[in-house]
Amino acid sequence: MTPEISVQVPVKNGGDRLRRFLKSLAVQDIQSPWELVIADDGSDVPVKEEFLRELNKLPELCSLKVLRIFPGGVRPAARNQALETSEASVALLMDADLEFAPSLLRRHLEVREKTGADVIMGRRINAWSKDATPWQKWFDSRAMGNAPAGKFPWNYFITGNLSVTCALLKDAGGFDTAISSYGGEDTELGYRLDQAQVSFQWEPELSVNHLDDVSVRQHSEKMLEYGATGLKYTLASHPDIKGLLGSRWIEPVFSRPVHLCFMRMFTRAALAGSVYRAVLKYAEKHGRPSVLFTYLAVGATLIGLRGGDYHK
Repeated sequence: MTPEISVQVPVKNGGDRLRRFLKSLAVQDIQSPWELVIADDGSDVPVKEEFLRELNKLPELCSLKVLRIFPGGVRPAARNQALETSEASVALLMDADLEFAPSLLRRHLEVREKTGADVIMGRRINAWSKDATPWQKWFDSRAMGNAPAGKFPWNYFITGNLSVTCALLKDAGGFDTAISSYGGEDTELGYRLDQAQVSFQWEPELSVNHLDDVSVRQHSEKMLEYGATGLKYTLASHPDIKGLLGSRWIEPVFSRPVHLCFMRMFTRAALAGSVYRAVLKYAEKHGRPSVLFTYLAVGATLIGLRGGDYHK
């Protein structure tokens, strides 16, 4: 029978987090055929070998496909290959570092039927542990945060816990493989889907625990790379979204609109390498106030977009 929904996930050296992800899939309570497509994106040990025991525990209703991509390393390309290999009409785009309830797949389908939306996005919870840090709690306040169910804007489109009609995703051209470094492929695709008048629905009850343990400093490194690569590419490819993520603040000081002149001067001072490094060190040590995390995330992105490096 044709699977109703396809769980699609790129993996590279998944480790214990992938084991927990597969264990969550093994106990799903969905009663219709479904599919798991793993894009093994250049793992040192092939997923089929390293996780054979966990893969063998998947339910009979699950059809499994593991794509060995080698050398790999281009995440958007891995997602596209998983999409092309799928036989289902709905793709559940996930990450390999998630843990979730047995009802997740079933509820994605039920919410899709109830709302009629093309894209359903659920929550990814970083502060799921009783020992959660202020840094992890700040992460959970980003984007849609604790907003109630309803429509969400294209620039909040992020994979990990998101289901979308496969045909619409293919019609949009899938993920842009030119974004080969960290970050940006989700946002760029979200814009193209929005231009195609696709409907976006936020459903916070569809929650997963995000097992990522990235530190404040590691996140800053990722944002620096994102600004220099994915964001820069997206802004160049789509001039209509000029200003995305505060990018207007780093334009020449006297550019229009004139009322941003002061903000541009302030931004230049705030993005000085010595200032950024001092704030990063303070945030690592004290973990508060949370506004510092916002500064570090946006600041590193804008530094990267300008072609700078806060290490210097």
